Amino acid sequence: MAQSTFAPAAAPAPSASAGIGRHVGALGAVLLVMFLAAFPHVVTSSYYIHLLLVIAIYAILILGLDIVVGYTGQVSLGHAGLFGVGAYAAAVLFLHFKLGIWWGLLAGIGVTSAFGLLLAVPALRVTGPYLAMVTLAFGTIVQIFINELTPITNGPLGITLPPARVIDFAMFGITPPWGAAGRKLEFYYLVCACLLVTIVVVNRIVRSPFGRAFEALRDSPIACDCMGVSVYRYKVYAFVVSAALAGLAGALFAWSERYVAPNSYGFELTVLFLLAVTMGGRKSRAGPLIGSAIIVMMPNILADIDLVRIMAGLIAAVALVVGIQAFVRKAENRFAILVPVVLCILFLPATLALQSVTDFRLSVFGLLILFVVYYLPDGIVGFLREKIPALRPAHTAEGKALSADGDALIAQRGKAARTEPLLKVEQALMQFGGLKALAGIDLSVKPGTIHGLIGPNGSGKSTMMNVLTGIYKPTAGSVTLAAAGSAAKRLDGRTPSEIALSGVARTFQNVQLFREMTALENVLVGLHHAFHGTIFDAILGTPRRKREEREARTRAMAILDFMGLASLAQVEARNLPYGKQRLLEIGRALALDPVLLLLDEPAAGLTAPDIADLTAIIRKIRDAGITVILIEHHMDVVMGLCDRVSVLDFGHKIAEGGAREVQADPKVIEAYLGAPDDMGGTASDAGKDAGKDAGREPAHA
Repeated sequence: MAQSTFAPAAAPAPSASAGIGRHVGALGAVLLVMFLAAFPHVVTSSYYIHLLLVIAIYAILILGLDIVVGYTGQVSLGHAGLFGVGAYAAAVLFLHFKLGIWWGLLAGIGVTSAFGLLLAVPALRVTGPYLAMVTLAFGTIVQIFINELTPITNGPLGITLPPARVIDFAMFGITPPWGAAGRKLEFYYLVCACLLVTIVVVNRIVRSPFGRAFEALRDSPIACDCMGVSVYRYKVYAFVVSAALAGLAGALFAWSERYVAPNSYGFELTVLFLLAVTMGGRKSRAGPLIGSAIIVMMPNILADIDLVRIMAGLIAAVALVVGIQAFVRKAENRFAILVPVVLCILFLPATLALQSVTDFRLSVFGLLILFVVYYLPDGIVGFLREKIPALRPAHTAEGKALSADGDALIAQRGKAARTEPLLKVEQALMQFGGLKALAGIDLSVKPGTIHGLIGPNGSGKSTMMNVLTGIYKPTAGSVTLAAAGSAAKRLDGRTPSEIALSGVARTFQNVQLFREMTALENVLVGLHHAFHGTIFDAILGTPRRKREEREARTRAMAILDFMGLASLAQVEARNLPYGKQRLLEIGRALALDPVLLLLDEPAAGLTAPDIADLTAIIRKIRDAGITVILIEHHMDVVMGLCDRVSVLDFGHKIAEGGAREVQADPKVIEAYLGAPDDMGGTASDAGKDAGKDAGREPAHA
């Protein structure tokens, strides 16, 4: 085993604000429990208790929707339809079989999960606006089916339910110990319990390997696939979990309202759910609670024109003060805030001119979404976290003593077949229409070596990288990976995640880190293959889940230590210097325990000291028995590292051999510097400076 060459270093001690942040979540949870428990005893009005019930039910759905929208970055307009499926699953069970609330909750979760899977399998193969259109169509179809399937759903007449009986004391021949008054609150506390359980479940999922996979595929789906994490599969996981929570919320809503009808789950509800996620704040547990409170209270506010005018006056006054302060203090963003200030002020005369705002509520919701997306992209919670550092959540394990004990690299000596090439590419053809990016290239890479792949811009180097890692499927030819103790594997035609799990890791020409995740979390995504627990292990917090997490974190710290990044373990990737980002990307690739590591221009943009450190690290990687394919324009790096070099030009391999031998090849000199006659010199004269000139131009392939 290759030991870490740097001295073990623990993560830095957290700042005071980070220490406070570790307790913000626990304090918020305690306050939430106390509020929910005391509310019906302090506010005895059944109207306000019902409003709080609806807020809690919507929050359950929005917590699930945040997994899809906030963590995976997918836009779903079908959750109103899933909400309706859950409600009708519970209502139909009572209508036809007289089964009560508990069976209704199970049916809501199970049936809606199945519908979510049915929707996710085709829908998540598309992205962006196409995904939104597919999910929107699903919601419309659900509404039509509910309306038309009269024998099952009672059609447009809907289904009426009796008061929910949470505990049937009559079965035991006893009276409720909390009396008639407490009997009325049984359903209220059931909903509160479901909300609290949902918060715990979502919290555990997003802090597990599943949550890291969700967040990673939002930032860089390509890098996620190349880390062995199937983008499509984890999108489906996220959607099914979200659908299950939508079904739970729908079943609770059916028993809360005691009536379900097809027109209760239309497009307006979809808009409300999206507004709640965007306004409350993504990737938080407080955001859905705030968002659901806003969307439940807002229709009641809009129904009272006098209250709307009072609020419009307050908003206009605040906007005017903010605008005046910005211009008096000559703030840098004073012109940027001019538009929202003017719009907020104009909202007051608009409400004075209207007799009712109810008919324009969809327009109000739409304008709110636009306002929040443009001016508060991280929602209310994100805005508060930006302004108040103490509210920022501490990253998982921040402040704990994370050691770098153990092995950074798993030595690959003896694992690769020594009698034949580790990687063999035969007649690789990659054609885009009439353009041949690769024109029948053969490549043979010996195990335990550093194989250089060089050539001018547009020569096909990065295309070859993409073919080797499954991002491109070659038009013709074969790519074979040989490993000792197992049959040779054909890589062409496999998905990037399958190739990554076969032992091929890579970095990218343009750094592809998971920007909102820390350096430690980035490496943990690379270690995703080391986790064997199911999503139920994550939800239940089983000993296996805790053991795997502990072992993975120790290994991740060893890798960061090997790369010289241990002191930056808890820094978000987007806040790292560019050179450190390059090193982190290599460290994340090493977490896959590869037999073959592909480095795509790792020295691009680095300073001379950074390049020296990078060169030393690549040598140590090779010394551990890991084979390296290196694409690089810095010829001094290529000359100093590579055991063998292949040169591409316009999709053809024009030379191959030792580094010095290739450097003096006339074809290589011509490819880099042009024909000797055109340059007014001889091939031998050009050869003297070919390496220097190529290294002086850090161009991208």
